[in-house]
Amino acid sequence: MGIFHFLTRKTKNKSIFCGLDSSGKSTIISFLQEGKFVEHVPTMGKDMTEMEVQGIRLNLFDMGGQSHFRQMWLGELDDTKCVVFVIDKSDPGRFPEAKAELAKLLPVIEKKKIKLLIFANKYDISKDIPLGRIITGFELEKLSNFELLEISAKTGYGMTDAFVKFYSILTGQVIKKNAVASAISIYSNGGIPLITQAKSDEEVDKNILEGGFLSAITAFAEMKVNNSCIKFESKDNGTFLILKSQNFIGALLWNDKLNITMDTSEGALKELLDHLESIGVYKQPEKVPDVVEQYVTNMM
Repeated sequence: MGIFHFLTRKTKNKSIFCGLDSSGKSTIISFLQEGKFVEHVPTMGKDMTEMEVQGIRLNLFDMGGQSHFRQMWLGELDDTKCVVFVIDKSDPGRFPEAKAELAKLLPVIEKKKIKLLIFANKYDISKDIPLGRIITGFELEKLSNFELLEISAKTGYGMTDAFVKFYSILTGQVIKKNAVASAISIYSNGGIPLITQAKSDEEVDKNILEGGFLSAITAFAEMKVNNSCIKFESKDNGTFLILKSQNFIGALLWNDKLNITMDTSEGALKELLDHLESIGVYKQPEKVPDVVEQYVTNMM
């Protein structure tokens, strides 16, 4: 299952996702399921998603964020282990409204010792807004029981790290995040390089790395195939996995140091290309590097 290879779909430890309308609760949950951005209509009332992670069943309740549904939130706290409160970080004008709704939950959260995880969503359009503004604006420094993470459920920024933290808070167990690539490169469907990303601890010379990708892509670009993975062995670096979608060619460098199967890395590359297609970034190629850079936080 690519970047979320540790996740299968079934479910029981209960968590609820709360936050104002349009904060991105449904999008976050579906990203965890699909590994890519999925457009959503507003949740009416509540929806429940079931998952099974490493043999532990999880129930994720997506609570409607419109004002007339918010009275339902408190009623779901009785048997809840974790509250995920989602904030639209790109809309500071609604911070006071969101703060007021969170304040209604806090007495019960504290009384029942429920874990509180706060997702500052929409990093892709709010990178310049510091997290400190949320901490002070929501007076989070007064709370003793919370975790705050910055994410984007559209580009994928921080989503795997967020799930790892969510799983740990909910179950008390640690789930390991494995890198699925040593490096990743994205090209236009005509073979024009758009971005190359490598693991921060890689000691591979960037020019050699880019040359290896370009050689593999040049050989691949003439092939009229979509969604078929072609593999090119590299004597010094590992194996290049090349995959073509409608508008992009993706290349991923796999080696046995990753301690993960090549099939898993191939699935992750397919998820990345599917993600790029689903959010329509091919219409604005200048945005591809930033989107890939954000999504790759899940993969390396």
